[in-house]
Amino acid sequence: MANKIESISTAQRLRKGKSAIPSLLELQGMDVFYWRDDFVGDLFYGGAAPGVYQSTASGAAAVTAAISTGAANGKILLDPGTDNAGRSDISLGLHFTGSRNAHCWWHLTTPANIGSFKFETGFTDVLSGTDAGAVNVKATPTVRADDAVVAVFDTDDDTNLTLVGVAATVVPTAIDFAKALAAATEYYIGIELRDGAARGYLLDAQGELLEDTNWMLLAVTSTTLLTPWAFVQNRSGSQRLLLLDLLYAYQRRSATAT
Repeated sequence: MANKIESISTAQRLRKGKSAIPSLLELQGMDVFYWRDDFVGDLFYGGAAPGVYQSTASGAAAVTAAISTGAANGKILLDPGTDNAGRSDISLGLHFTGSRNAHCWWHLTTPANIGSFKFETGFTDVLSGTDAGAVNVKATPTVRADDAVVAVFDTDDDTNLTLVGVAATVVPTAIDFAKALAAATEYYIGIELRDGAARGYLLDAQGELLEDTNWMLLAVTSTTLLTPWAFVQNRSGSQRLLLLDLLYAYQRRSATAT
């Protein structure tokens, strides 16, 4: 089991008091591997879209992840097009494990209408283009991924954000968030893995914690390599755009505590 890393690295957390400072500074240590992207400029890391990422779109007028030019702080757009079940997604690489206390944070803006809409953020075990969503059905969840932990919102089920895990195809009981999401609103959504357990976080636009879930046990296989993942899908013929302006993922380099 790796040494635990700070879960919420925001100014709000720092202002809680001096006790937060060592754990926040620790994120800059050489023994912490991290990837941070604010999606600035006119190209992705690595050049032409999607750069170092993988991105897949399906359905009429659906578009793979693209830089949203001239946006404050830098943003990318996931555009599922105009078909019912049209989708767009983005992943990085299979580099993260629960055994290293992996964390994944996305800062996103919900669409102007959050009816007929599905999105997922978190970790999954395959790269973009393999699964049309890590979660197939959110109600009494069925999944496409073999190992994954995502926060999923899907109006085909209800209007709750829900933490869903799967460990070697076995799906534990999902955990609903209580806080309702609003349209056209910025949120940070985070997933923390602690060996095979997982929990989810929801922060407001200022980085203030709105809600964190209980720990989900047996949520994922601790040694399976996972990628950060974001996914959007229409649940009708109405287009639902998802703006992402931060991916921050990190973990211990070693899975062994010191």
